[in-house]
Amino acid sequence: MGYIDTQVGQGRAVESVCRVLRQQGCQVAARTYRVWKQAGPSARDLTDAHLMNRIVDVCWTVDRAGQRRRTPESLYGRRR
Repeated sequence: MGYIDTQVGQGRAVESVCRVLRQQGCQVAARTYRVWKQAGPSARDLTDAHLMNRIVDVCWTVDRAGQRRRTPESLYGRRR
């Protein structure tokens, strides 16, 4: 959907972008795109994003030198 947003931003019509995508094997209808665009993210998408942010916060840390490092919690259960 980001590709369609980019193309529309460059002045192309949604219908023509969807037509070209269908010719390439990606079945996207202009109506489906517009409904998706109008609806915004679902509640599930938002909760999943918050969960992923929390997992990243637990698994990664920044040391004094500014380097990103894995925390010991992120290695739990890893095979040796």
